[in-house]
Amino acid sequence: MRTNKGTLSPQGRGIWGEGRAKHRSRGEGRAKRKSHAQALVEFALVFPLLFFILALSIDVFRVDWVTSTVAEAARQAARQAVPNQVPPDNPFGSATGTCSGTTLTPGANGAGCMTNNRIDETVDVVMGSFSRTSAMTEASPASCPTPTAGATQVCIWPSEQGAAGTYASCAAARSALGRDPLPGDLGARAPEYTNPQYKGCFEVVVTVIYRYDSLVPFLGSAAPNLLRIASSTTMLAEY
Repeated sequence: MRTNKGTLSPQGRGIWGEGRAKHRSRGEGRAKRKSHAQALVEFALVFPLLFFILALSIDVFRVDWVTSTVAEAARQAARQAVPNQVPPDNPFGSATGTCSGTTLTPGANGAGCMTNNRIDETVDVVMGSFSRTSAMTEASPASCPTPTAGATQVCIWPSEQGAAGTYASCAAARSALGRDPLPGDLGARAPEYTNPQYKGCFEVVVTVIYRYDSLVPFLGSAAPNLLRIASSTTMLAEY
């Protein structure tokens, strides 16, 4: 029986087909590994951008939240500094009980609530977990220093202790100044409380500055003024 030399036996065809299958399998494995490596490289390139967008979105939300909180802290602190507390409350004396910038005077149970330290305590309560530390300074809004990232600076003006005003009355002050008196024009707060002579024109201003600690790396150092959140509240003394 003659056999065509160009024709493979069934056994030959099986070995040849198996070899082609193995070669194809190795090629597909290399392609999958290459595709997987390419996906990892692409993810490594895109991930920083995705993280930046996510962190920036969270920052926008938190900045809006902390801006409202800073404004509320300044409002409550100023409100605490101006009420007409009764003498037994000893508003500029030793600290006892609790103070609040929202509780009406008849319902308050604290003493020393109009001092700088107790006003600073109220700001700390309102700021809550936003602020890691806070500091109190007697300064006008224009002179209030900017704190470090994550900290709060509280400034109150006029000062707690010091000389009383030199004008005889609000009318005399307006005549001499040529304008309405500003905080600090009429002397310190404690003398005015003890001997009121500027009813209707003695103002107290409280400034709260918070330096937002951004989640976006390097944003704080790149744009420090952008993350400086400040609010001032001026109120007329009721004493």
